[in-house]
Amino acid sequence: MPHDIESSLKELIVERLFLDIAPEEIQNDVELAEYGVDSFLLLELIVAMEELFEVTFEQSDITSDTLRSVNALAELIRGKQA
Repeated sequence: MPHDIESSLKELIVERLFLDIAPEEIQNDVELAEYGVDSFLLLELIVAMEELFEVTFEQSDITSDTLRSVNALAELIRGKQA
């Protein structure tokens, strides 16, 4: 991947969830809910992250804390890739 996980996540969030903002507008530590991401969209995002980053999330990985922000998602992905 040409750039970091956070940047890839922002692009993925905007593209797969059809958000009407630029990836650069997403702050790493702001809750995704602030951008209109709800629980239904999070399910779509989980599937997209598994495809892009070639990881598999267990049910226990999916919590409000791990899905809270770009930083939290990146940390979860790094843990899965380790």
